[in-house]
Amino acid sequence: MKIKSLSHVGLTVSNFESAVKFYSETFGFKLISEQLLDKDQVNELYNLYGLKDTKIRLGFLRAPKGGVIEIFEFYPSLQAKNTIWNKPGLTHFTLDVNNVNKWYRRLKEKGIYFYSEPQNTDGTDWVFMKDPDGNLIELIDLKINYTIIRILGGIAGSIMKKSKFKSYY
Repeated sequence: MKIKSLSHVGLTVSNFESAVKFYSETFGFKLISEQLLDKDQVNELYNLYGLKDTKIRLGFLRAPKGGVIEIFEFYPSLQAKNTIWNKPGLTHFTLDVNNVNKWYRRLKEKGIYFYSEPQNTDGTDWVFMKDPDGNLIELIDLKINYTIIRILGGIAGSIMKKSKFKSYY
């Protein structure tokens, strides 16, 4: 059996409407689905959420070329915690863009917080920012590596599985 692809990334947000507006205005995401889980449904899913007497509003936002973010707002709201990089769990998600420097300048002018100026590693430009809830977003321009990863990645993975990374399998 094989997976088809990575489906989506889930984020907890403090305000559903504000999150939809931010991701739409900043990156062109569009809200394609919205649902509300009532207290009874959430209580039944206690093993998953660890919550009682809480409602959850969730929605799917689709990126212009197909990536999806699922946003969650909890009622009553929960206090957001800072991301801790040195423990297992999601640290950030990444958006493929062209010209990281241009994105950086445009978003910085709008008051969006960046952790540094754009960086370059092995020919790939990248920079980290945060959304209004502090969720980490990496903007990356893979340049030629985009083609290698997206088009040739399956072939490269099969070759590496039998050679350089053989010890992992």
